[in-house]
Amino acid sequence: MSQPTKLLFWGLSVILLIGFSRSSQAEDRTKARPSQVKLTAGKTLEDLAEEYFNDPTAVDEIRSLNQLPQSAQPKPGTILKLPGQARELALTALRVAAQALEQAKADGAEEFAAEQLKLAVDKLNSARAARRGANYQGCRQLADETWALARRARQVSLARRPKKNRFAVSVDNQGATRVAVMEGDGVKVTAGKKSTTVKRGHAVRVKPGKEPEKAILQLPPPKLILPNDESVLITASIYFNWKSVAGASRYVLLISQDRHGLMPIRQLTTANTSYLFRSSLPDGKYFWFMRTVDSQGLVGKVSPPRRFTLRASSDGGLTVEPAPPKPTKEGK
Repeated sequence: MSQPTKLLFWGLSVILLIGFSRSSQAEDRTKARPSQVKLTAGKTLEDLAEEYFNDPTAVDEIRSLNQLPQSAQPKPGTILKLPGQARELALTALRVAAQALEQAKADGAEEFAAEQLKLAVDKLNSARAARRGANYQGCRQLADETWALARRARQVSLARRPKKNRFAVSVDNQGATRVAVMEGDGVKVTAGKKSTTVKRGHAVRVKPGKEPEKAILQLPPPKLILPNDESVLITASIYFNWKSVAGASRYVLLISQDRHGLMPIRQLTTANTSYLFRSSLPDGKYFWFMRTVDSQGLVGKVSPPRRFTLRASSDGGLTVEPAPPKPTKEGK
């Protein structure tokens, strides 16, 4: 069995186990609940809803199941039917339908698939009304239809809404253009008569007068080691250190005044996995990031930021320098 197949198998197993567990819990609650009860003195239908279902809204179902008028309170001693397992199944179907509806809204259906979304909302309201009327089979059917409509609304919205991408374009000293996509659905790069799609996490290089090369996966960022996050540094010589990345030809170190890298103040490049930066920066808080660069010059993904506080001047400007060599006998 291949690794993707194993992951799919285990994922489905977990879903089935969760579903089975919830179903078993619902069955246990249903078995512990009587199918009918005698209303004792001092109790109301609302009390029964709380006692047996922990749900005040179940009072409407109890009235519908016993064909009682709205707001009616039967006399003590009345034998009343209680909803059974069919109610639990209907509630599960309603939850699934409601989740699908919220997912459609989160993906822009209110703006880009309003007609399809309205059909799903109306269907969900009908399913809830069927539940209040103790028509649990009808509720499940309407909830299933809601799920299908909500899924359709989401698909339409995803197809209609504008594609949002975050990408970077750079040109090296040899005139080659590089396009890297960090977020979104991807971009199409055209040069000459050829076009290529660059997906999220990929990059492509286009040499002057040439067609686009094959898009390749961006290298991951190196794992940062030093300085630690939230470090307080009292030396003007800052030692940066990180782990190597397979396929990297060099690394780019960025120091910025904000955690998004939009206010850069230093950009340093090295082929090593460390850098001793002799800082002339004023005291304050800074963030540092790392990127990898492959042999073709394509810049990889950015690392999560780390923050450090520099207090070199306020603490006397502590510096660490190599010790002078000891004098030899010949030098005396």
